[in-house]
Amino acid sequence: MNETKQLARHVAQVQYEDLPAEVVAKAKQLILDQLGCELACSTEPWSKIVYDYTVDNNGAKEESTVVTYGLRTRAEDAALVNGTFGHGFEIDDTDLVSKIHPGCVVIPVAMALGEKESINGRDFITAVVAGYDVASRVGAAARLAIKRGFHPTPVFAPFGAVAAAGKILKMDGDQVLNAFGIVASHSCGLMEYSETGGSVKRLHAGIAAHAGVRSAMLARRGLTGPTAPLEGNKGLCQAFSDSQSLNDITDGLGREFRILWTGLKPYCCCAGQHAALDAASLVTTKYKVAPGEIEEIVVGSGPLELKAVGAITEPQDITGMQFSGRYGIALRLLKGGNGFAHYTEENLRDPELRSFARKISFVPDEDVEKTTLSGARVTMKLRDGRAVSEKVAWATGSVHRPLSQEEIERKFTVLASMVLPPGRVRQIIEVVGEMENLDTIRSLMPLLVK
Repeated sequence: MNETKQLARHVAQVQYEDLPAEVVAKAKQLILDQLGCELACSTEPWSKIVYDYTVDNNGAKEESTVVTYGLRTRAEDAALVNGTFGHGFEIDDTDLVSKIHPGCVVIPVAMALGEKESINGRDFITAVVAGYDVASRVGAAARLAIKRGFHPTPVFAPFGAVAAAGKILKMDGDQVLNAFGIVASHSCGLMEYSETGGSVKRLHAGIAAHAGVRSAMLARRGLTGPTAPLEGNKGLCQAFSDSQSLNDITDGLGREFRILWTGLKPYCCCAGQHAALDAASLVTTKYKVAPGEIEEIVVGSGPLELKAVGAITEPQDITGMQFSGRYGIALRLLKGGNGFAHYTEENLRDPELRSFARKISFVPDEDVEKTTLSGARVTMKLRDGRAVSEKVAWATGSVHRPLSQEEIERKFTVLASMVLPPGRVRQIIEVVGEMENLDTIRSLMPLLVK
């Protein structure tokens, strides 16, 4: 017991000097990736709704900057908007075990409070690492919450938001513990959006980021929370999951930084289908299969992937489309990819895509489940009677098949160039690459405004 107390104590004590070089390097990659996501998604219609809402309700304080637009507002409101931007089109990072998207919650919080407090680059990196570590650990402890229909990011990532906030605000262990207790009451988020539609899913990261800032600020003012919000008899792990792994909260704490468990996404769709997309491409390339030759496609997956992306047959909107493994494969084979240009209203309504998607089914695969956490086997049954199959254990961009630094910078360039001029894009890459040398994080913020 006392897992939450140990976690809070660790957050208060960890320093930049405790971080291995590979952890610092990974943090800078993830920061760059998230900034690209925020910029690219800032002009999407659902992002604009949240931005306009914040403009209409903007208070007198000018503490933190909203990317792209340059609005200066309260730190928690900037975290809300930037977090929503960062999670705006299913292209942000994903934790290997918990399936959360930590970057779109932790980094907007660090940006907002880091700017408000004018922290340096080393402290910014430390806050980000602490946030990822906590969010991943909490998510791993109650990882099966997804089976009940909970969206892991707004359930678990608020704890990472509090950790980042706690580091920036220089909170002690007791204050962080109270902030954990407060933010636990903010944890929630449902995945019904993937079945019956709605753009609210885009807001989930913003909600979690906003909750993290607010909870930390309230704890610093003296509001208290339960001391065992994670492991308690009526705590988060018991409430959200039928199976708990409380050792994940503290095992290797201070030695093993779980930011290294985070993968970067090359495709604009739920990570649960990425291995299937890679496998489908591998089959068509290796066996020279054209879409017109395909009679049926069977995707073998583990149970989480079956529930997350395999059950959605007729998506109602673009969000549902991004969670439909059938549509993902159909787009890959008929339209050539799974990027911003492919997940559109036009393709959602395309009768050829809908017809092709109905040829695809997802089924349980015991071998895949035993040998990998998120792999897939794709079998294509062809009109000439042949059946060709390939298995992909780890998707492109996952921690076992990571993107190179060059690929990460190329992805950022594509995303950021949707808003910013080329020279500015290159400048951001250079600043983030040397972030540990920044005297104040404030010097980064003007570069993120068009």
